[in-house]
Parts: sequence; C-alpha cells; structure tokens
Amino acid sequence: MCGRFVQTPIRDAASLGFPQLVGDLLSMPASYNLAPTQHASVVLDRGEGLQLQRLAWGLLPFWAKDKKRQGSTINARIETVATKPAFRSAFKKHRCLIPMAGYYEWSVSSEDGGKDPWFIHANVPLWAAGLWEDTSPLLAPDNLGTFTVITGDSSGVSADIHDRMPVWLAPTQAEEWIAAAPDEAMAMLLAADVPSMEAYRVSRAINMPRNNAQALLQPVA
Repeated sequence: MCGRFVQTPIRDAASLGFPQLVGDLLSMPASYNLAPTQHASVVLDRGEGLQLQRLAWGLLPFWAKDKKRQGSTINARIETVATKPAFRSAFKKHRCLIPMAGYYEWSVSSEDGGKDPWFIHANVPLWAAGLWEDTSPLLAPDNLGTFTVITGDSSGVSADIHDRMPVWLAPTQAEEWIAAAPDEAMAMLLAADVPSMEAYRVSRAINMPRNNAQALLQPVA
C-alpha cells in the first residue's frame, strides 16, 4: 500500500506536457509527511482542462454514509479498481494523477522488532495514477473532493520493503489517462513502466502525522 507520501514544488515543470499548470506546480505547497484524510495536490479535469486542486486523501464515493470510510479507501488495488463498488464509478470518469516527490513504506527492524520507515524516491518527480470524487456532504463545506492512489505489485527497490506500490504514469500521459475509455485506461495501468528509484531509511518521527518538516527526509544509519 501507499500510506504516506511527500509533495514538494515542481520547479522543472515546463516539459511535463501541461504548460498551463507550470505556475501551479511551482507554487504547490510542500508537505513531507502527507497522511490519510489530509489534503494533497492532484491533477484532474472537471471538464475545463487540466487543473491542480487540493483534495482530501481517502476517496468517498457519492453514496458514502460514513466519513470513516476514508481510512479504507486511500488505495485502490489495480486488480479490483474497475469493479469494486467504492471505485468503479470514479474509474469510469474521474481519473487523476498525484505528483509525488517520493513515498514511505515500512519494514520490520532486525534490531528491536519495530517498524522502520523508508523513503522511496526517484531523481525526477513521480506521478501516481489515481481516482477522485467530488466533495461529499460528510466533509467540510470548503472541501473540493477526495482521491485515492492506485496500487499494484511492487518491483525494484520497493519490492525489498513492501509488496505493493503506486502505479506510476508519465506526466505526458495525463490527458490520455483522464480521457481514455475504461478498457484503455486499464491497459495503460498494466503497461505502466516503473521508474528507477532509490530507498533509504528515515526517522520513525514520520509515524506521527503531525511531524511535517524537510528534516524527515534525512537518512538515518
């Protein structure tokens, strides 16, 4: 799964395929420990072209009756994203990309049996495939909507830490991914390339969502 991730302003955005978002990506708020229910920047299209909007993490389908559902919908498995009731409507018409500077996963420590967090990242911004829904009456009136991150089997350095990881798309695929028919969108997910990534262990301070500082990205021995 993907349970925490990092977003930072994207300074080299001119060549990403959506020049209209360069300014928004450059001014994107930095967050070094994004946790479920918190707000993150998401690339989507509400029918007026690509936009960067702040949505709450944890997708609430239009029929949801309980806000607690957000805790179980932060990730959508590629195997069931097109058929699971919580996601199938959004998969048909509300796809998005979530820019990430990296994400965290945990492994069991051989020293004390606790869980050590690892920061997994690339030398370029990562773009996770996702879904979004419009705001819910269960949320605050100023909320613009909710989102989930699509995950698949892990590979590369991620596979040494966890068996699941986000499905990554190229930013130049944004418009195609959002507009594609469901079958075409699934084909894009299944054909997605995994970027070359690195991982290093970081402080257990990230286990507390209130901790949110650039220092969290420092490697620990």
